[in-house]
Amino acid sequence: MWINLKTVKNLTQTIVVFGFIGVTLTACSSLPDIKHSVHRFPKDQAFFDPPKRKFETLGLVRSEVNFPTLDPDSDNEDALCRNYFNQAVKKLVGYAKDAGGDAVIDVKSVVFLMDGRSEMYPKPECSDDGGEGQVLARGIAVKWLPENPESKQESDVAPPKPVSSVPLN
Repeated sequence: MWINLKTVKNLTQTIVVFGFIGVTLTACSSLPDIKHSVHRFPKDQAFFDPPKRKFETLGLVRSEVNFPTLDPDSDNEDALCRNYFNQAVKKLVGYAKDAGGDAVIDVKSVVFLMDGRSEMYPKPECSDDGGEGQVLARGIAVKWLPENPESKQESDVAPPKPVSSVPLN
């Protein structure tokens, strides 16, 4: 029985090609799933405009959030940016509370340009290098002041309650 060397060579090449395709498909199908947590905007603690309530300014707070953008299941980049902007604003509120504040006002998204300048927007703006996105946020930490302490009248204050005591003999 004679074996044709040309047939063996073609068979070997075919096995190598199909093996390469099989390894490639296996590697691609085993990429980790990207899980995005949902982040809600803290409406009662973060404000784009100054609120009508009186406050004391504590200082500037800044935050940064990096997030994966190579998600084949997500094609809505605006929703992804808005979600992680909400997380950055939550961090701003956390930093404000750490500084003794109650809320953050004048919340802005910050974008650094290639020429070194920066721009601020009152809406979510993210940068994306293709594999990872980033959102930068800033705001002013504030502490709420009492509404109007002079307006309290004496009738608004509850009278002291007597303390019970043991009867004296």
